[in-house]
Amino acid sequence: MMMTTDGPTGNATSASGGVRSDERRGVQDVTEPPAQDQLEVAASHAGTDPCDVACEAMPAHLLGELTPSDNHWLLHHTDDCGYCKNELHRYHQTVDVLDRCHEVRIAEIKIPSLPVALRRRPAQYARIESPIGPLFVAASGEGLCEIDFARDETEATFRRRLAERGFDPQPRAVSADRATERAVEDAATQLTEYFQGQRDHFHLPLDLSGVTPFTRSVLEATATVPFGQLSTYRSIAERIGKPGATRAVGNALGRNPIPVVVPCHRIVRSDASLGGYTGGLDIKQHLLALEGVSLA
Repeated sequence: MMMTTDGPTGNATSASGGVRSDERRGVQDVTEPPAQDQLEVAASHAGTDPCDVACEAMPAHLLGELTPSDNHWLLHHTDDCGYCKNELHRYHQTVDVLDRCHEVRIAEIKIPSLPVALRRRPAQYARIESPIGPLFVAASGEGLCEIDFARDETEATFRRRLAERGFDPQPRAVSADRATERAVEDAATQLTEYFQGQRDHFHLPLDLSGVTPFTRSVLEATATVPFGQLSTYRSIAERIGKPGATRAVGNALGRNPIPVVVPCHRIVRSDASLGGYTGGLDIKQHLLALEGVSLA
């Protein structure tokens, strides 16, 4: 898919950081919550990611060990969060497989070969230097697929993340695939131009394989926020047709596989505060300053 990171912004704030009055009313509208129990209380603690609470509770949910209110909270959360919904689906698939294993003899189980579409696809990567620190940049034959901040991550972790998305990571010096090599070079060139103030949008094919449909919709909406402008988590939720999924949007952007190019740094809270950023708030501030954006 070809994606350029400019376009309409919906309820965007201005480059000076001003926020429309209707954006100040709160982060999201929520329905009447069930009676509080352990999971809801745990998820509400400052600094706690509700997705972590949900994922830890999934085995107990499958075993029927959650209280009714905890079970209600978990299912309500997964309805709004595409990532956790996908994780819960995987748990159910695993249980289904285990149940079937009890019905047949182990000797009779045959593991079919993976369809071609599910086999790992080569992804070439390189480490490049930038004003925000070293970056790992990877591309497949379809396009740019991963950018990670190397200052906080090892090459082994980066390779594992690529493998989890279905790619076969190969260092640029080893790979002989000229198409993926060009894709990595193009990405490195355009990133350099961006950091030098010579480029205000990216024109690169992107490979979003291995992300959930919800995350893909969030990333595609985020990619339309132009250089030097801001939008909010709530605006992105509204744009993808899920106005109550503000928190899920934030979680999806926290797992953005292609930061900078898919500009999640341009997404802030409804009160115009920065919100979070996987690479660190100092990097988010640096990128916004580079684009001439200052928050009130």
